[in-house]
Amino acid sequence: MGNPYGKILSVAGAPGFVAAGFVARLAHLMTVLGTVFLVSSVTGSYGLAGLVSAAYALTYSVASPLLSRRVDRQRQSRVLAVTTLANAVSRAGFLVAVRLEGPDWSLVLLSALSGGTMPAIGSLVRARWSHLLHGSPLLHAALAFESVVDEVILVAGPIAVAVLVTGVDPMAGLVLALVCTVVGQTALALQRGTEPPVADAGRHGRGTALTTPGLPWLMVTFIAVGTAGSVIDLGVVAFTEEHGARAASGWVLGLLALGSAVAGLWYGARPWSSPPERRLAATLPLFTGGTLLFAVAPGVAFLFPAAVLLGLTMAPALIAGFSAVERHVPRHRLTEGMALVTTSMGIGISLGSATAGKAVDLWGPRAALGWAGCWAAAAALAGLVTARRLRRATAAAGEREHARTG
Repeated sequence: MGNPYGKILSVAGAPGFVAAGFVARLAHLMTVLGTVFLVSSVTGSYGLAGLVSAAYALTYSVASPLLSRRVDRQRQSRVLAVTTLANAVSRAGFLVAVRLEGPDWSLVLLSALSGGTMPAIGSLVRARWSHLLHGSPLLHAALAFESVVDEVILVAGPIAVAVLVTGVDPMAGLVLALVCTVVGQTALALQRGTEPPVADAGRHGRGTALTTPGLPWLMVTFIAVGTAGSVIDLGVVAFTEEHGARAASGWVLGLLALGSAVAGLWYGARPWSSPPERRLAATLPLFTGGTLLFAVAPGVAFLFPAAVLLGLTMAPALIAGFSAVERHVPRHRLTEGMALVTTSMGIGISLGSATAGKAVDLWGPRAALGWAGCWAAAAALAGLVTARRLRRATAAAGEREHARTG
C-alpha cells in the first residue's frame, strides 16, 4: 500500500482540517493544567484550583457528546459557529474574573461554562476522515494517525503550559488556549467541503448512538483504560520520588508516549483482515501485562523498558476501539459515537486522578501501580464482552439481511 500516511494527507482538504483540529485540540489539553497553575498562583489554594479544573472537565464530559449529537443533525460548521463564540466568551470571562480576584463561585461557574461549550474536536476530525475515506483501506491509517496526533498533543500541551506559566505569566497558558480555540474551531468551521453531510432526522429518527449494541461496553472499556493510564502517571511520579529520582518520571512518561506513538504509526500502516473488536480484545491483555510490570518494578531503572512496552500496547488498543465505533455505529450517529468513546476515556482519566493520590497516601506508590493493573485487567474483561456483543450484533444483522434478500 506504500506510505498510507502520505496518501491520507494528499486527500483534498485533509491537511487543512488536520491542522485546524490539532490547534483546537491543543486548547483543550492546555486548559486543565493551565487552570490549576493560574488559580493556585493567584489564590494560593490548590483545593480551589482542583475544584475549578474539575468543573471544566465535568461539564466537558457531559456536554461534548450532546454537542456531537447536534453536529450529526445540523452540520459541524453550524454548531462550531455557536460553540466558538460561546467558548471564547466564557474563557475570556474566566480570565477577567481571575485577574479581578472574583469570588470563588464565579471561577467555578465560568470554568464550567468553558467546558460545557467545548466540542469534542477529535471526534469531529475522525468523522471527517470517515466521511472522506469510508470503505477505503486508508481509513484505518487515518484513525491511527489521529491517535498519534492525540499522543503528541498529550505531551505538547502540558509542556507548553509549563513553559508559558513559568517563563512568561501565570495567565499565559490559558491566553494561548483561548487563541487556539478561536483559531482552530473557526478554521475547522470554514472548511465545509470536508464535513460530513447532515443526518436525515425524519428518516433516522432522534435516537442516540448509545443504543448501538456493544457501544456501552466499549465505553466501559475506555473508562478502564483511561483510569489505568492516569493512575500510572501519578504512580510513576510517586514511585520515582520515593526512590529519590523524581526527575526521572518525566523521562519515563515521555518514553511511554513515544512507544505509543511509534506503535500507532506501525499499526496504522499495516493492513488487518480481522475485525477491530477482535484486535481490541487481543491487545488489552497485553496492555494489562505492561501495566503490571510497573507494580513489580524493583527500582526506577526498570520503569524505562516497562514504559516502552506499555506504550507499544496503548495506541493499538485505542485505534482498534475507534475503528470498532466507525464500523458498527450508524453513520448518522457517528460523531456522537466517537465523542462518547472519547469522553469515556476522559472520565477514566479523571477517575484515575481522583483515586491514584488516595491510593498512594494509603498504600504507597507500588500498591497504587498495582491498582492501575486492576483497572487494566477490568479493561481486558470489558474488551472481551465488547467483542462478543459486537460479533453477535454483526451476525444478527447478517441474518436479517439474508432473510430480507433471500
